[in-house]
Amino acid sequence: MVRSLNDHGFSEQVLESSGFVGVAFLDHFSIPCDHFRPELEALADRLNEKVRFFQIDASESPSLTDYVEIDAVPTLVLYRDGEEAARYEGPYTREALQERILSLMKGAAA
Repeated sequence: MVRSLNDHGFSEQVLESSGFVGVAFLDHFSIPCDHFRPELEALADRLNEKVRFFQIDASESPSLTDYVEIDAVPTLVLYRDGEEAARYEGPYTREALQERILSLMKGAAA
């Protein structure tokens, strides 16, 4: 499940969190974001025990979007223990993201 998030919950839910957290920056008026949403939901279902996923509407949270330095939507930022671990810009497929995230997690465990 992908939960919605905004400026007010970002620090608590992401930066102060332990483990892996994925934050997708999306826009309601973007066709690539529309195509990415179901991929993100499927990815969240597949990795629900390993990664918590959130989505942020970039147009409704411009200060947070600037803070995280988001240049394009969709962008998925993966955090580990509150620190940015990886960034994926563009409408990736769930398979491609899952492969990259699991590889990153495997490397972090080593």
